[in-house]
Amino acid sequence: MTTWRTLFAITTATALLLTGCSQNVTGTAVTAAAGDSAADGGDETQCVAVDAPLDDIPNEDEGEPLLRIPVPDGWERNSMMDSEIIRYTIVSTDLISNDFAPNAVVTLESVRGIEAPEDVFEQNRANLESGLGAFDLEPIANSTCGLPSETTYYVAPPMGPAPERPIIMHAVVAESGGSTYLATVTIQTTDPGDAKYVTDSQEIIDGFQMLVPGS
Repeated sequence: MTTWRTLFAITTATALLLTGCSQNVTGTAVTAAAGDSAADGGDETQCVAVDAPLDDIPNEDEGEPLLRIPVPDGWERNSMMDSEIIRYTIVSTDLISNDFAPNAVVTLESVRGIEAPEDVFEQNRANLESGLGAFDLEPIANSTCGLPSETTYYVAPPMGPAPERPIIMHAVVAESGGSTYLATVTIQTTDPGDAKYVTDSQEIIDGFQMLVPGS
């Protein structure tokens, strides 16, 4: 069975949790233009429109899917964790609670060959439980731009300076060029009842886009 490495993003995301994080790189969100690409199984018209502007997430390879993330007011780009897997991070210093800055981390990884989306999602959840010690998982099947997706709500145990906290992981699977791609956006806070966080996190999940070139 293929080992997906998305858990790495959740573990290393703790680097952004403290108010002492000072490496934010503020940028202007760019609203995506319609018709740039089409999603496998549908076109861009199948994506959910949200009020927040969208940031295009840079690709590392021309064959990769195009990812876009809504950036609500008060959230800023942070590049300190960018890597082969971690492609984009936004942080809200306005919503810091308990010395913890809410953040949304986008990952993208792929494997050669075609894997069933339900198998990818199942392993992703299993990795959360076995690798992270996540509990109270509540997965909800849905679709993103016509692609199979799953939103999982769970609780993460204390990790370094980060206390126990609720996390939302939205995962999307696509096939392109003989490979299976898994994109995730993981959002976390220590104050899940904050009204702005509730609105912002839902907008990020609803408006997240994954589009497959040339489909």
